[in-house]
Amino acid sequence: MQMNVKSNLMFNVNDYSKKQFQKKRFEKLKLLLHICPKQRSQQDLLQIQACLRTNRGFQCLPSKAQLQLCQALVYQEYEAGTIIIKQGHVATECYLILSGKIKVVMADEDSQAKNFTPETLCEAEEGDFIGETCLLTDLKRPASVICTSDTELLVIDKEDFKFVLADLRCEQFHATSHFLRNLPIFSAWPPEKIDFLVHCSLERFYRAGTTVVPDSLNSLFLVIVKSGRCMIAAKLDGADDGDCSDLLDQIPPKSFSKEKISFTGQHLEATCKMTPKYKSGKQKAQISSLTPRFLKIRSLEQSDIFGLLEAMDKSYALQLSLISEGADCIFIPKKLFLEEAPSKSRQIVLEMVSSYPTESMIHESYIVQQEWTMYKTKLLGRHLDRCHRKTPGTSNVSW
Repeated sequence: MQMNVKSNLMFNVNDYSKKQFQKKRFEKLKLLLHICPKQRSQQDLLQIQACLRTNRGFQCLPSKAQLQLCQALVYQEYEAGTIIIKQGHVATECYLILSGKIKVVMADEDSQAKNFTPETLCEAEEGDFIGETCLLTDLKRPASVICTSDTELLVIDKEDFKFVLADLRCEQFHATSHFLRNLPIFSAWPPEKIDFLVHCSLERFYRAGTTVVPDSLNSLFLVIVKSGRCMIAAKLDGADDGDCSDLLDQIPPKSFSKEKISFTGQHLEATCKMTPKYKSGKQKAQISSLTPRFLKIRSLEQSDIFGLLEAMDKSYALQLSLISEGADCIFIPKKLFLEEAPSKSRQIVLEMVSSYPTESMIHESYIVQQEWTMYKTKLLGRHLDRCHRKTPGTSNVSW
């Protein structure tokens, strides 16, 4: 009897050691950051740089900029519910999230009622820079930023930002604006609205196998692939929620079919797991008992967009997940897009989402794939049996 050690072992020594190492490194980082910035030695800066290289936002910076930031960063802790940035205030600093999560909320200018609750525009997490665009434009804060959990931030004041990061972030800002202007859905947008959209967006790089969006139905963003490649995986009814994390933490290692079925120019490939107790019988009964947890239904490349269907059709109930195959992604708040999109842009979106495969199409194609795979396997087995029977047997002679 074989055991899956990875899934059954409740205490993993390697994971424990890794977490303990990360905890020690984090404590070391906090001690180093408590040293007054002007008193940090070159050795201190190198150690801070080494500790921060696992932070997504920090690791994307050039080495020279990293060391310059290490000389200026100030560590701060905030409790859940704390307002870090207040809408309408003058920008004096920006932040890099070290741990925790925050949300960005925007209130209407006319909403003065005490019981008014502003809607969440987007969320940010470890590795995201927040508040830097206002330092570039010298505009007042367009939204408030609130901690949704206990949060640790690295603070960069305006002078240090302009000395170290302004040129880099300005170049990235204009590159992203230019990239969006060339997309069909933004062709009708005026330049100032695109700039504001970029102002409120996030840009993140994900290594291959990393989950970008675990559940499209609960995502606040449209995700645009700026470079690289992602895959969309669909979860069908009857899938076992308990095993979803294994797939979403890494690219599915097994595909039962190499065949691909085209949907209006798009590919559908089964990348799911079968139930362990699989026995031969009637084909339909066999296939219906194979409960697919996830199916890879599409690959997204540069300029492709994830989340449009859910934004335009609130009744759509198929859960989709976006998984990176090595990609730089732009996150645009859905709410902001829907509020600002002109009619021409909305029409283009409707044309784009109309070609998306439905849940029934995905499920039916999966069954067809499995029927074809089973037929080929059975045919190959018969052929091998015939070849085996035609081969002369070897006699065993005892002396």
